[in-house]
Amino acid sequence: MSAAPTLDAIATETRDASELTGVTVDRIAQITKQMNVLGLNARIEAARVGQQGAGFALVAEEVRKVSGQIGDIANELGDTLKARLSGLENMVSALSVAATGTRLVDCAFNAIDLIDRNLYERSCDVRWWATDADLVHAAQTRSDAALRQASARLGVILDAYTVYSDIWLVGMDGRVLANGRPETYAVAGADVTRASWFDAACAVTDGDGFVAGDVETSALLRGKKTMAWATPVRAGGARNGQPLGILVTQFDWAPQADAVLSSLRFCANDGVMRSYLVDADGRVLAAHGPDAEKVTQLTLPANTPHGWAENGTVLTGFHRTEGFETWAGKGWYGVIERL
Repeated sequence: MSAAPTLDAIATETRDASELTGVTVDRIAQITKQMNVLGLNARIEAARVGQQGAGFALVAEEVRKVSGQIGDIANELGDTLKARLSGLENMVSALSVAATGTRLVDCAFNAIDLIDRNLYERSCDVRWWATDADLVHAAQTRSDAALRQASARLGVILDAYTVYSDIWLVGMDGRVLANGRPETYAVAGADVTRASWFDAACAVTDGDGFVAGDVETSALLRGKKTMAWATPVRAGGARNGQPLGILVTQFDWAPQADAVLSSLRFCANDGVMRSYLVDADGRVLAAHGPDAEKVTQLTLPANTPHGWAENGTVLTGFHRTEGFETWAGKGWYGVIERL
């Protein structure tokens, strides 16, 4: 079963046809030139033999006229065909670029959609676990026994949900009360009031709310790239209960983001491909592909949710988040480059 022709293959065939047309016209021109030479020689020979060659001279003149007409027709046909084939080649090439650009946009959407689905689940996790009775009790009493139980409980959650580096129970004063991996991250007692998510988490008004932090490098997690999710732990685990503390889940960003980008599938003839997850300001949050890790900032068209652009030999497709379920997204983009 033969493979379906691609636009690149059609463009190549069109280019080959144009070259063949040029060769054919050149051959016709060569034959016409030869006929002209034959006609000229015939006229010279007819003149040499005098009256007896008059009829031959007439034939020679007709040969010259016909060869001239053939030459004119060949030249006109060649110019017309070359122009039409050149136009067709340009149209097919433009269509090929547009089709590739559209496919890159689709891949960019797949990237951002996959991470959005993942992040939606993270928003559910933090709100659900904040109602855990052991965590509520620990935040309320702050007794050593209750905090040890809370740490053990968080450890059980971490064993089941491997997408997190750690989970913290934080007091409303900004001190970490307990965490799920104390043997790995000695964060208990650390002051996190200056964390980008802290004030916003304290301001969450009910159990449906949460804060999704930015992707950042955490000194408390030994330099890991993390995305903090936070929501208050409330009295009785009630939706509108009094805030007792804050539950913070530390999403292990790098491996999860790389898993999303490396799952994208490209065609064998696509060439060098790079994929990115980018925040609303163009900051690269994750990158995959040859030398992609060297890229830290991308400039995308303003106020354009999705599209593609060609810059020299680089074709770029991008798509802004559309969110998933109750997760509205953070204005991030999926971006795909074909080099």
